[in-house]
Amino acid sequence: MKIAVLHWAFPPIIGGVETHLAMLGPELAKGGAEVSLLTGSVGGRREESRHDGMLVKRTPLMDLNALSNKNIEEKAAQIRREIHEFLYQARPDLIHAHNMHYFSAVHAQVLGGIARWVGVPLILTAHNVWSDRLWQSMLPLAGQWDTVIAVSHFIKKELVCSGYNGDRVTVVHHGIDLEKFSPPSDRERALLLKKYPRLRGRKIIFHPARMSLAKGSDIVVKAAALIKEEFPEFILVLAGVGKTVDWGSCQQGEVERIRNLINGLGLQENVLIRFFSWEEIPEMYRIADFCVYPSVFEEPFGLVMLEAMATARPVIVSRSGGMPEVITDGVNGFVVSKGDPVSLAEQCVRLLRDPVLNREMGQQGRRIALEKFSKEIMTKNTVAVYNTLLEEKKGVLKWRQETTA
Repeated sequence: MKIAVLHWAFPPIIGGVETHLAMLGPELAKGGAEVSLLTGSVGGRREESRHDGMLVKRTPLMDLNALSNKNIEEKAAQIRREIHEFLYQARPDLIHAHNMHYFSAVHAQVLGGIARWVGVPLILTAHNVWSDRLWQSMLPLAGQWDTVIAVSHFIKKELVCSGYNGDRVTVVHHGIDLEKFSPPSDRERALLLKKYPRLRGRKIIFHPARMSLAKGSDIVVKAAALIKEEFPEFILVLAGVGKTVDWGSCQQGEVERIRNLINGLGLQENVLIRFFSWEEIPEMYRIADFCVYPSVFEEPFGLVMLEAMATARPVIVSRSGGMPEVITDGVNGFVVSKGDPVSLAEQCVRLLRDPVLNREMGQQGRRIALEKFSKEIMTKNTVAVYNTLLEEKKGVLKWRQETTA
């Protein structure tokens, strides 16, 4: 099977979709598929490389950090040529786009047009939904996707409410690399702490998300001021202040606002802000006592929940979007109200006071991850969607005809 994948970013750009693609693509390739990915550039450069068995082509014309609504329209002809060239070189049996139902009608229309012309099945994975003007303007394109994969039941519900055909939407939860994200031994954790000397001898709470208001970074900081009253030596680690997709260029303003809040609350010694590379992220989970993820918007899924669970770390999340589908309150973590630093602080203190409860919840999370959320299960479910669609769309592709003519 030949699969063409399109998305706006890929590691070293860090984010949930990017992490998902870095697992799914190699797993598909391991199963015998020929996978080609067209994605955004790093540093504005056109590049071609291989990543664990998949071809990765990078272009500035897929880079949301370098594009705006205005210059997307200005570069429409270039974008069309770029996508056409990629697809005609890959000649896939199916096209799988991720989050192409938003950001750019130009990109989506090109995909829809070429898929119809050559008879290639077109799949969308919807990792998010939105409610702004751009979202509304692109809803008429909803019918061009032959099948939609939703990353949670919450996302499926939101898509259907927006006018997508529910019969064409299948839920496939994310999976995780259970070897890359695995519990450390006491010795391994001690060795890792030597790399981060500021964290040694302290209770560590990890917020594994880009620093932003939507991800609840300010809520975590406000909770930290309350936690400090009982655990003055604890430390909160905030990640993700670089190498992320920043559509609209608003992240730096939010980061500055969060930094000012830290300073205003006198938490400079209790908060570590650091960008962790793709390779370092698993280390931080292993060092942490537990994780928090108190998003204040409707979080579509929250891949960091699986990363924490796989590493046997409890997770405290907000009652947001698809996260309660994964975190059961009192079992593998806690679920608190959105935007509530007091409840968040209370549950953090509860875990800090009770190491036995913290360990038991972490072990439950690891067990659930093994049973339901491995990358192998995710890939198997994705391939099942592919096979069903290919069976429905049986026929000779036009570029197969062109090749044999």
